[in-house]
Formats: sequence, structure tokens, C-alpha cells
Amino acid sequence: MGLSETAMLDLLDEDARAFAQALLSQAPPPPYARYGVDGVRSIFDTADGARQPIRPVHSVEERAVDGPGDPLRVRCYRPSSAVGLPAVIYIHGGGFVVGTLNGVDDVCRSLCAEAECVVISVEYRRAPEHVFPAAADDCLRTYEWVEREAESLGVDPSRIALAGDSAGGNLALSVCTSLAEARRATPRALVLAYPATSNAHAGPSWDAFEHAPVLCKTDALWFWSSYAAGEGAELDPRAVPILSPALHALPPTLLVAAEVDVLRSDYEHFAATAARAGAEVEIRQYDGVPHGFFTEVAVIDKARRAVAEAAHHLRRHFGD
Repeated sequence: MGLSETAMLDLLDEDARAFAQALLSQAPPPPYARYGVDGVRSIFDTADGARQPIRPVHSVEERAVDGPGDPLRVRCYRPSSAVGLPAVIYIHGGGFVVGTLNGVDDVCRSLCAEAECVVISVEYRRAPEHVFPAAADDCLRTYEWVEREAESLGVDPSRIALAGDSAGGNLALSVCTSLAEARRATPRALVLAYPATSNAHAGPSWDAFEHAPVLCKTDALWFWSSYAAGEGAELDPRAVPILSPALHALPPTLLVAAEVDVLRSDYEHFAATAARAGAEVEIRQYDGVPHGFFTEVAVIDKARRAVAEAAHHLRRHFGD
């Protein structure tokens, strides 16, 4: 029997509790999967012009990633007019089903300014309209595009990192898996905020936080099934990172953990497994916050602290 909603809210810091209570009061009752794809997107997707950005940067430009199929939209944030800057490809979360470029605008601006790098935010295809491997393919395609277009983007192709939250962390790992399987160089660094790493869906956090605010067990399972409907997903390390035979090849990784998170057992196990394989993985847990906190830099103090730590990790591994 999991903790009650009240008990979980009591675990949260004051600002994180206010964030979770606002969601619970403004949206219909969870689990949100019962409202279908359109209903869930109406709750979680952030519309254009929803509010003013919290942090100025030198410039923000939208570009199109060409390739097979329709072009992909990316949003590029620059900290200055300098060229040869390091770059971070940021991949938003949302269970592969929800999430927009607008929803991660604040965190991309913060990383851009604090890590002094170009941040390239990816609008990948979402499930269930596009099941695995569509999103994974889109993120790899974007990584390769950044390498090819480094000069026009004003970035150093030898200093590219990946970052993502939740499903975005899964997709960042999928890029690393694809690169390692092709025996290509992997990114300089990884920042993974509470990533989806397993399809076991079992462990202490799955029991304790079954009814957690923001992401409950029912919704986590629904999100995964929406994406993993693609053939072979359940056995493919691009979809299930814990299955990767190339965990030793991961770049230096900072894994941001949230205390009140149904996925926590999965990514704690992933971090330990990757470390045993030889990867450099640092897991940093933030108590008093729920799944989804990392991108909420406008309202949650520990989100700002976590982003500052992420920026420090990136700067350290970008070097000169």
C-alpha cells in the first residue's frame, strides 16, 4: 500500500508542495491517463506565449532539422555572439506523449546562461501517433545535424553534451546507445533528470509513490505502453537503457534524482549498474521534491539548485 496523497504532499518542500497542489487543484483528478491523449496534453502541454521568459539570453532562434520525413523543429538558445561555443542538446520529458519546447524554455535559458553554452531544444515526434523508435530516431538525427551544422550554429562539434528530463533522459541515453553501437564518439557529458531507464516497473518507489503527485504509477505505465507499442521496444536498449551492453561507454553522467518519484528505484538501479560497468555516474538526490521538479526553475528553489549543479557538471566536462 503506497503513501497517501496527503502523506506525500507532507514530504515536499513548501514551494514544491505549492507546485503539486496547484496541479491537483487546476486539473481533473489523477490518474490523468483516463482523459486520453488530448486530455492529458491539455493538462500538461505549455502553449505559445503562456508567460514571459524568466531569464534573458543573447538570442533565441528556431531552426529546422532536415532529413528523412518531415523537418524537425529545434529551438537554439545562445549565451553570446561568440563562435566555437560548447553545445547541449536538451530533450524534454513528458512520457513520450506530452511536453513541448515551451515547457522547457525556462530550464533551457538557465542552462544556456549558467553553462555558457548553446542549448538546442528538440521537438521530437510523440507517441501514440509515433511509437518507438520515432522519438529515438529524431534525437539521434538532431545530434548528427548539430555535428554537421556546427559552423552555422557557432558551436564546437567536439564539445556536444546531452541533457534531458524523464522521457527526455531516456532519449538522451538512446542517442548514446546508438553512437556506441556504431563505435562512434559519445557526447562530452550527460545530464539526466529522473530518467526512464527500465521496463520492469517494480521496486520500493513503485510501491511507496504509487499515487504520487505529478506522476503516479498508473500514468507512468500508460506513458510507457503508448511509446513501447513499437515492435521490439521491450527488448531494445534504445528504449530500455538498462539493457544496453554499452553502459561502460557512457560519458560522464550527472543523474538528478527526486525523492518523491515513482521511477526512483529504476534510475537508482540504472546508476549502480552503469557504475559497475565502468561508467562515471554521479547521482544527486534532491529531497522534498516530486518527479518533474527539474524544469520548474521559476517556482521551485531546488530546481534552480539542481540546474546550477548541472551547469557546473557541463562546464567541467566541456573544458576549453
